[in-house]
Amino acid sequence: MRVAFFSDTYHPSLDGVVRSVDSFSDGLRAARHRVKIFAPAPAQPREREEGVAYAPSISFPAYPQYRIPLHEEGLVREAQAFAPDLIHSHAMVKMGLAARRAAAKTNVPLVGTFHTLVPQAAHYIMPIAHLEGWTGRRMWDYLRWFYGPFDHLLAPSRFLARTLREEGLEAEVLPNPVNTEFFKPGRMKKEKSGPPGAKKSRPQTVLFVGRMAKEKNLDFLLELAALKEWKEWGAQLVLAGDGPYRETLEERAERLRLQSHVRFLGRVADSRLPALYRSASCTIQPSLFETQGLTVLESMACGTPAAVRKGTAMAEVVHPGKSGEQFEDDSLQALEVVRKLCERRAKYAKGSREVAQAHSIPSCTARLLRIYKNVLGS
Repeated sequence: MRVAFFSDTYHPSLDGVVRSVDSFSDGLRAARHRVKIFAPAPAQPREREEGVAYAPSISFPAYPQYRIPLHEEGLVREAQAFAPDLIHSHAMVKMGLAARRAAAKTNVPLVGTFHTLVPQAAHYIMPIAHLEGWTGRRMWDYLRWFYGPFDHLLAPSRFLARTLREEGLEAEVLPNPVNTEFFKPGRMKKEKSGPPGAKKSRPQTVLFVGRMAKEKNLDFLLELAALKEWKEWGAQLVLAGDGPYRETLEERAERLRLQSHVRFLGRVADSRLPALYRSASCTIQPSLFETQGLTVLESMACGTPAAVRKGTAMAEVVHPGKSGEQFEDDSLQALEVVRKLCERRAKYAKGSREVAQAHSIPSCTARLLRIYKNVLGS
C-alpha cells in the first residue's frame, strides 16, 4: 500500500502530531508499506530526506515554532506523482487543504486524524479575551466544513471522540502509538542519576515534559510547588520543554521565589528523554487541553507512573493503583497524589509498562491498517 501523510507540523518541532506521524510512518514501513510525508519546510535548510517532501514556509508570528506553508500546489503535484492508494491528513489548516485537493485529483480515499483542539487555543489567533469564545465557535464551523469530504475521521481518545460528536463530527478512536522499544525501563550506560541541575540531597523529582503553552494549565504546577507542604516535602519540580509561555512561567516562578524548588530545562533532545523519564520519581500533566497526551505514555513506557487531571483524555490510560493516579483541580489533593506516586514508584512500574505496551507502534499500526483496508474496501 502507498500512503501519503500530510501534516501542518514536522521536524524539528517535536509535538504530539510529529510523534504520531513518525510512529505510524515507521510502523507502516516496517510492515512493508510505502509512506511519503508532505509538510512545511523548516526554518533551517535540511538535507533531502527520503520519504519527505517539503513546501516553502514562513514562521507563524503568534507561535514561531510552527511554520505556514506556501505554494502547496507543488506538493499536490508531487502527491499525484507518488500515486498513493490513500491519503491520510494529520493536518487541518493549509496542509490539510492540500491533502483534500490531492485526494480529489488522485481520486483516492481521504482519512484524517483530529489531533488538536484548536478552538481551545483561539488566543493565538484572537488575543483579545472577550473575542476568544467567538473565534472558537468560528473555528468549529470551519472544522465541520473542512472534514466534510473526508471518508473517515480518527480521534486518539474517547474523550476527543465525545467532544467531536458534540460538535457534529463522528470519529473512530485510534490512539497514537508510543515507541516502547525506545522508551523503556532500565538504565543506559553512563546514564546520569537525575535531570540536569537536580540536587543530590533531593532525590524526589516530579517531572513535566511538553510544550510550554498557556492552554497547558502550567500555572497549576507553580501553585503546587508554592505550597508550604511542598516546600516542607523538599521535592523538585522539573519542567522540560519550550514554547511561548516559558518566559512567563520562569518570571512567575522567580516572583514566587521557587528557584530552589523548580527547574526549567528547556527543550530536551529526543535521545535524552528516556533517561530523563527514568530518573523521575513520577511525571505530572495538569493540562485539560490534551487530546491524548503522548508524554504520559512515554513516561509509563519507561516504568515511571503519571499523575493527570481527572476527566481528561490522559485519564483513559492512567489507571489508579496501576499506572498512576488522577487528581482534581485542587493543588493540595494533587500534592497527595504525587507524593503517593513518588513514595511507591516501584509498585507502579510494571503496570505503567503494561499499559504503555498496549499502545505500541506495531499494535496501533495493525489497527490503522485494518481501518485503511475497510475504507479502501468501501
